[in-house]
Amino acid sequence: MAEGVLSPGVNLEAFSQAIAAIQALRSSVTRVFDCLKDGMRNKETLEGREKSFVACFQESLHSVSRDLSELERLSNLVGKPSENHPLHNSGLLSLDPVQDKTPLYSQLLQAYKWSNKKAYFSAKVQHILEFMIVSLVMGWKVCTKTD
Repeated sequence: MAEGVLSPGVNLEAFSQAIAAIQALRSSVTRVFDCLKDGMRNKETLEGREKSFVACFQESLHSVSRDLSELERLSNLVGKPSENHPLHNSGLLSLDPVQDKTPLYSQLLQAYKWSNKKAYFSAKVQHILEFMIVSLVMGWKVCTKTD
């Protein structure tokens, strides 16, 4: 396997940088909540406390915004994994060596198939109902039975 590539289409160096960016983003978010938790403490005057709090909060939010932008940039560099599995990343559950004890992948696959069937049949029902509504509005007789 070529150095710097995790799997076909995935850049390992960008992947590593993205993990570091996630850690930086988590730290930034923690600083935001720490700033909110501390509030307006440690200043003598109310005006000084307000200014200090607002400055701390703005800097923390700016840091979160900067780290999030960096993470979005790196996520585009990482690339897309190959789509060999019908459920994308969830398809990797099929590689679980203890599949006998945890039938998670088979249950997920059944839910995926059921969801596709549900979407198919609901689209059919929608078309039938639309036809019925149009028929009623236009005064057409959908089913006529002559005796």
